[in-house]
Amino acid sequence: METIAGHATWSRTMDEPLLQIRDLVVRYRRMGLFAAPPSPAVNAISLDLPTGSTLGLVGESGSGKSSLLRAILRLVPVESGTIRLEGEDWLALPEQVLRERRRAIGVVAQNPFLSLSPRLTIAEILGEPMTAQADVPLKELRDRAAEMLERCGLPATFLTRRARELSGGQAQRVAIARALVLHPKLLILDEPTSALDISVQAQILNLLADLKQEFGLSMLFVTHNLKVVRHVSDTLVVMRFGRVVEAGSTEQVTLAPADDYTRQLMGYGGHRP
Repeated sequence: METIAGHATWSRTMDEPLLQIRDLVVRYRRMGLFAAPPSPAVNAISLDLPTGSTLGLVGESGSGKSSLLRAILRLVPVESGTIRLEGEDWLALPEQVLRERRRAIGVVAQNPFLSLSPRLTIAEILGEPMTAQADVPLKELRDRAAEMLERCGLPATFLTRRARELSGGQAQRVAIARALVLHPKLLILDEPTSALDISVQAQILNLLADLKQEFGLSMLFVTHNLKVVRHVSDTLVVMRFGRVVEAGSTEQVTLAPADDYTRQLMGYGGHRP
C-alpha cells in the first residue's frame, strides 16, 4: 500500500482485473418531498474487466447501462458498492488525484458530431486532451495528433479540417483518436456504431479490434444491439431494469442464452435456439 496526497492506494496484482465493480447501487433523487424513493437505476451490479479484454454491456433503453457508465466516470453519486480501477478505490479518489487518474479512461460517444466541437480543427480537437494534462509544445501536439489520426485510418491532411466537413465514419474515427491520444488503459464505447451505416459499422468494429491488439486496450462496449457487440467482445453482461440478467463468455451467452430477455435481444423470441 502507498499513500498519494493523503489517500491510501493499492498496487494491482497481476491477476486482478483492470476494472472491478462490486455490488454497485446508483439511485437518483426522489422527485418530490413526499414521493417514494425511486428504484435503483443500477441495482447491485458486479462485473470484472480483465486487462486486454473487451466486455460487452448490453440492454435496451432504461436498463441502467448509461447510469453504470456515469458511475464509472464519477458523474453521478453512488449509493453503495465499490469500483476499483487499476487496483485503486476509484470512488474514494480526491478530486485533485482524480483529474490526473482520469487519463486512464478514454470515452467514445454515440454521435461524433455532438461530441466534436464544430468550431475547432481536427488538430485542435486532438490537442485538447493533451494540453489539459500538460504544457505540450505545438509541434509535439501536432505530431502526436497526426500519428494517432493515422493509426485510426485517416491521413494527417485531415488535421486542418473541421468535424462538419467529415462523414459519419470519419468523424467517429476522429472521436476514437481523441479518446486514445493520452494512451488510456480503458476505452469506454457508448453505442459507437449505432449512428452509422451498416457498412461503416463493420469498418469501425474492425478498427477497434486492430487498436485493441496494437495498444493492449481493455474495452467496455455499451450497446443495445447484442448482434453487433458479439463480434468484438470476449465476455457479455446483459442488463435489464438495473440488474444483470445474464453474464458469461460471448460464445456462451450468444449461442446458448439462458434468459428469455437475452433470447429476445438475439431475435430468438421466447424459445431457445
